[in-house]
Amino acid sequence: MSLVPAIYHGLWQRTLYAEPAEGEPEHIDDDTQVFWLQAGDWHADLRVPANRPDFAGIDSLDECSRDQLEWLAGQTAFAGITRVQGPFCTWHRLVDLSPGLDKDIGVMRFIDDDTLEECHPSGIYREVWRRISAGDSHEPIVERDASGLPRWLQYGDHAMAIDAGSAGEHEPDLLANPFALSTAALKARMAVNIRYVRRRGATWQVRLSTRPWQENRPLVA
Repeated sequence: MSLVPAIYHGLWQRTLYAEPAEGEPEHIDDDTQVFWLQAGDWHADLRVPANRPDFAGIDSLDECSRDQLEWLAGQTAFAGITRVQGPFCTWHRLVDLSPGLDKDIGVMRFIDDDTLEECHPSGIYREVWRRISAGDSHEPIVERDASGLPRWLQYGDHAMAIDAGSAGEHEPDLLANPFALSTAALKARMAVNIRYVRRRGATWQVRLSTRPWQENRPLVA
């Protein structure tokens, strides 16, 4: 049985980010594409800003310029275990494209069954999430790789395909700014690949990806 209440399960899309959490916002972001899939105890989160550079004509990491690689390696995309304790939700990132030192924890409040407010415990920010898998009554599906990391999280017709990758000999400094990494280390960091996919009939279509050239195409394992 999941330790994360069923009301959290499904695919959520962020509709608003505001700083600070209370009072007149000093910063608002309502155009970044942000999707969070909660499948049982497991989550995946993918965020693509509206100012993403042009990747027209690019079909692989090897074809990316240095500037494009730096931008890709600075994206926010992660997956792991979720824990809910009262109003507090903690996302333990086991796969993370751009790791940091801050603990990812939010104070949660359901405005209604399909609208969720998340606030930073110190009031730094406020986020509003809208469930877009409303009406689904499917059991979450979780598949893990040989090391126990999530590789596929699914709820109904929505899923996240996760590749934790392997850096090999070019193990990058996980906390380093992408600008400080060698090109080989940038590509090693980009071994992490997370895709939001949606099922249409018998086909899974990539809707959003850490690698833009994969989007609007059928999912390839």
